[in-house]
Amino acid sequence: MRILHITFHLLQGGIERFAVGLCNSLAADPQNEIHLLTIVDDKIPGNSYFLEKLDENVTYHNLGQKNALKPKNMIAVYKAIKEIDPDIVHMHCNNIPAYLPSLFNRKPTYIYTQHGIADKAISFEWLQPIQRWFFKKRLIHPVTISETCRKTYRKFYNLDNDLCITNGIDPALPTPRGEEVRKEIEEYRNSPDTPVFLHVARCSEEKNQKLLFDTFNRLHESGKKFLLVVIGAKYEDSEYIKLNDTGYIKILGTRENIGDYLACADFFVLTSLWEGLPLSVLEAMSAGCITISTPAGGVPDIIKDGVNGFLSPDFTTDGLHKTVIRALENSGSIDKKAIREQFLQNHTMEKCAEEYAKLYNRLHDR
Repeated sequence: MRILHITFHLLQGGIERFAVGLCNSLAADPQNEIHLLTIVDDKIPGNSYFLEKLDENVTYHNLGQKNALKPKNMIAVYKAIKEIDPDIVHMHCNNIPAYLPSLFNRKPTYIYTQHGIADKAISFEWLQPIQRWFFKKRLIHPVTISETCRKTYRKFYNLDNDLCITNGIDPALPTPRGEEVRKEIEEYRNSPDTPVFLHVARCSEEKNQKLLFDTFNRLHESGKKFLLVVIGAKYEDSEYIKLNDTGYIKILGTRENIGDYLACADFFVLTSLWEGLPLSVLEAMSAGCITISTPAGGVPDIIKDGVNGFLSPDFTTDGLHKTVIRALENSGSIDKKAIREQFLQNHTMEKCAEEYAKLYNRLHDR
């Protein structure tokens, strides 16, 4: 089967990472011919971050456009689909580029993965009735990534025709740099028994780093000893970079070897305002790391408070601060091996790709 995946770019983000991981996993089946098309010019700095992660068996295409959502892009995507001639077109970004092809080239089956809660996954609210029409007419088949995302899809579009396929990711494995990272963390923390909290996310509005730093500043003021390690892009241009000098917060920038840092962490912390089903939490689970999170998007679908992690009751500093204290006092009750087993049973990319392959076959055979 010839399968074409489409995303805007390969920036350092969850959607892009997922799309590349899914392409790679599907390409392992010799019966599949996998293509990945990006729309925005990959010569723009940062736009090809994940390109080097793409398997050599995946054929890569780039349209070189300057803007993702210009109307002319629909024509460019239409032409690309005609040339590649796929059986399946799988969208991982806004559906606008698929409108024209799904209307006038009905040979492929069109699928769209909603990578977040419905009202945040759409670029403009006025698109809602247009999107709904394409979904209702089954010109484009919607997929949601968690039960919470499914509920928001059904409420937002007043439709119940989605298929829920839970997100998956390859496990975060140690690298040869593991010992180097262990020594790095030991240098940062003030004693061997200082708990280490890890936050992995780009600095952005939805990731809500203000809550993260306000909470841990309060934790410091209360006399608690800890080390907060922050990994991700765009901190260098933010007001938070000055916190690097506090002694209890280290902002490291981007890192490729997240598995090594998870192996050194006692807790993984997520403070997002909204999410779909964050790959960072799944990655933490793969390493058996205890998650502390706000109740964002699909996180409560997989993290059960006091069972395999700790959930804040809300998005306030007071709520998260109390949750972090509770985690410090009760982390011994969490079975880290059970966290890893939950990941292996439900959230690997291999299992996720199997579900998508079943969907492709079912829709293609109609």
